[in-house]
Amino acid sequence: MTVSAADLEAVMDLAVEACIAHVAAGGLPFVGVVVEAIGKVISEFGVNRVQETGDPTAHAEVVAMRGAMTTHGLDTLTGTALLATGEPCGLCYRYAIDHGVEAIYVAVDRDEVAAFGFDYRASYPAFGITDEHRAELLRPLPVARGDEPFTRYLHTTITARNAPARPATKSRGTPS
Repeated sequence: MTVSAADLEAVMDLAVEACIAHVAAGGLPFVGVVVEAIGKVISEFGVNRVQETGDPTAHAEVVAMRGAMTTHGLDTLTGTALLATGEPCGLCYRYAIDHGVEAIYVAVDRDEVAAFGFDYRASYPAFGITDEHRAELLRPLPVARGDEPFTRYLHTTITARNAPARPATKSRGTPS
């Protein structure tokens, strides 16, 4: 990749902002985006769409990679990088490898993500992802607010769980 570190950080900052907005709208704290070797963003900020589509493979990173390929009529993503707010799961690594992604930059690694309640580390062997694959592809790219989507999601989840139940009320027009 010939993209400068500053350009990659700028794109990751935008991905984190998109992720914060997605969490505020009720989504999961994962965003993926694909960048060409020259630094041009070639996908939208992909978000997890599993619930809304019923597609169990519609993870944020896969959504971004599929979008880049569809939009630009590509068969592969050779020479591109995937930027992800959280280190991808085994499925997303497999998709990236199978489609030629050169590097995966992450704001938050899998161990940090697990500490926020998203422990998918056991998915790597299921998709044939080894430590060697990770070492070849993974590039830490921590940014100032990188863990904020995860802390906001965690806070929102805990707040929702601890909210008092609403008292039962009688509806008008129903028999007592």
